[in-house]
Amino acid sequence: MRFARTLCFLLASLTASLPGAAVLAAPAAGTAPAAESAANEAVLEYIRAEMQERRIPGMQIVVIQHGKVVLSGAFGVANLQHKVPVGEGTVFSINSATKSFTGVAIMQLVEQGKLALDAPLSRYLDGLPASWRGVSIAQLLNHTSGLPDVLDAQGDLLPGGMDGAWKTALGTPLQFSPGQRFSYNQTNYVLLGKIIDRLSGKPFVEFIRGGQFEVVGMPNSSFGDTGDIIMGKANSYRFAGGVLRNVVEEFPPAMRTGAGMNTTATELGKWIVALQQGRLLNPASLAAMWTPSTFADGRPAPWALGWPAIRRGPGVQRAVAGNGGGRSAFYVYPDDDLAVIILTNLAGGRPDQLIDTVAGFYVPALRKSAVR
Repeated sequence: MRFARTLCFLLASLTASLPGAAVLAAPAAGTAPAAESAANEAVLEYIRAEMQERRIPGMQIVVIQHGKVVLSGAFGVANLQHKVPVGEGTVFSINSATKSFTGVAIMQLVEQGKLALDAPLSRYLDGLPASWRGVSIAQLLNHTSGLPDVLDAQGDLLPGGMDGAWKTALGTPLQFSPGQRFSYNQTNYVLLGKIIDRLSGKPFVEFIRGGQFEVVGMPNSSFGDTGDIIMGKANSYRFAGGVLRNVVEEFPPAMRTGAGMNTTATELGKWIVALQQGRLLNPASLAAMWTPSTFADGRPAPWALGWPAIRRGPGVQRAVAGNGGGRSAFYVYPDDDLAVIILTNLAGGRPDQLIDTVAGFYVPALRKSAVR
């Protein structure tokens, strides 16, 4: 307990004293509406308090309203060992929020006429088990495929590395008939990566880089894990038994469509605005991607296409999200023309739990608790 109190004090002291503990971009005083300025101040107070409560070493936040950035801030420490502050250019792991970029890539292939969402896997990939062949592309995107996972119950790759895990998955029965239930797993996105490779004629990393990063202007965004040299990247941490530990992140290349991106809140903000402006997808494709899915019997399913769907109530969309590693999250509220991005370097920091509250400072109707 003494250690936890000491660490909490250390994190609070570093957060308050380092140059990274500052608002990087917000409307100058007198230029923003009074309500917006008040919202920004309330958010900063709330975020600083939550960082201290949750013992989050470092964080970035960006709020976008009506297509413009109304708040952008960086706080705390990117690297505790060397007391490196978080800045606007600090890069964070977004883990499974990578799936949202894969969703965009798939929709781009749909727009190019190379892919149909309701088409079976067998149309695009050979050598799959008979039980897998009828699974649709949409069912991969929204995790209703019923396919076995390449990860075990603890989230570790099955034995034998990626090749061994894939071989095991290929020989494992379906969990349920496609479209009947929701089961989050990485096999879905491994397959989507294979489809992107084949239909685009290039590795999915290059397809996403050229079709999204370069279009938007995201020079600091990349794919990689702890084994890769990633300039400006924040260290990742987690608490284990009350002790703060370094996190070693391992994302085999074949799995990086599901988890493997590193980026900044500023660049994610630019990407979301580009989506809203139709620079990456046409409006019809964007609307389809963000529409919550349904099961075969018509019941609402938890995900849209590559994006978790956050609901106000049964059948009512509240937001679509990217959520990764319990450390990075972004919500887009399409009906309210608002987006909130919070990236941290603490696994288990759960910034997704903060986003609705932040959004509520700008759109009071969003203060109600979300129903997932």
